[in-house]
Amino acid sequence: MQGFEDVIIQLLLRHNCVVVPGFGGFVAKQVAAELDLQNGLISPPKKALLFNRFLLADDGLLLAEISRQNGLYYEEAKNQLQAYTDQLQRQLLGGESVQFPKLGIFSRQPDGQLHFEQDRFFNLLLSSYGLGKLSFVPQPIEDNAQKPIVSLQEKPVRQISWARVAAAACLLPLGFYSFWIPTQTTALQSGLISIKDFNPFVTAQKPSYKKLAFEKDTNIDIKASHLDFQPQSKPHIEAYEWQPGFTLNVRVPAVTKKPETTNNTPPINAFVTNAPFHFIVGCFSNLQNAQNFQRKLQRDGFNALLLQNGPLTKVSAGGANDLSELQLIQQEAADRGLQGWVFKN
Repeated sequence: MQGFEDVIIQLLLRHNCVVVPGFGGFVAKQVAAELDLQNGLISPPKKALLFNRFLLADDGLLLAEISRQNGLYYEEAKNQLQAYTDQLQRQLLGGESVQFPKLGIFSRQPDGQLHFEQDRFFNLLLSSYGLGKLSFVPQPIEDNAQKPIVSLQEKPVRQISWARVAAAACLLPLGFYSFWIPTQTTALQSGLISIKDFNPFVTAQKPSYKKLAFEKDTNIDIKASHLDFQPQSKPHIEAYEWQPGFTLNVRVPAVTKKPETTNNTPPINAFVTNAPFHFIVGCFSNLQNAQNFQRKLQRDGFNALLLQNGPLTKVSAGGANDLSELQLIQQEAADRGLQGWVFKN
């Protein structure tokens, strides 16, 4: 039988949070590589592991993995895990230290707080698996700065003539507008000058004309028009006197009936089952996600059902009255790439 510590380690290699129901939760966070110049060591990236004793709610991840690896029913795995956590609590209350191989050591402080120290020699980050600390010898950096061959003498700073700057500031806009107003505005033709003529970002727009052609034959929507035409089953043309002595030929489209649409989507049959055995392929905390997964399984040919037992909604690939019938459902799910565990109702 696969030990609970080994299952927790395998889950922490793939996930950042693993909850042990009734005991607490392990939370992992990736830490970047560290460079120790004083000791000449480079540490690879790793996962920093923390323990939160308030994460007690079962999210189904650990129990599902224990059931899958050991071939147990969900309730059997739950009872064995409960006995294991009770034993850990008794050891900690008795003042003993509990060591999880490759994870760390648990101990209880004099004030009653639970203390966890991570194992420093095992890296939980898969991308850094097998990498150890790298030693190096730091080399001092030599100063290769050369002295200049020719000594440079600083030139005296010339003083700014503010009178010339003020004169240039006054003449520059005058010279710009003496060119802009005659060439880019209509001030000389109209004899009028507006404030917009002094804005170089606003240019006068030239009038544009567009020639429109008048078509006699016009398609008119009967629903949006005020014309009183009788719709028929076929399109036809009728004359309409637009003005006295001026008649238009109007094309009246045919009227077609829209087919009535019916919704034949089968309803989701949730939380209704009498079968004693079920093969669970998913657990969801969100009911909408569980219903979406149930629809996908039904499209694939499974008699998928929803089971509500605890905080999570379980999605069953099908119910069975005996274990032989359940094995057929499990084999069909494995052929579709689905993994799960057995639930006894």
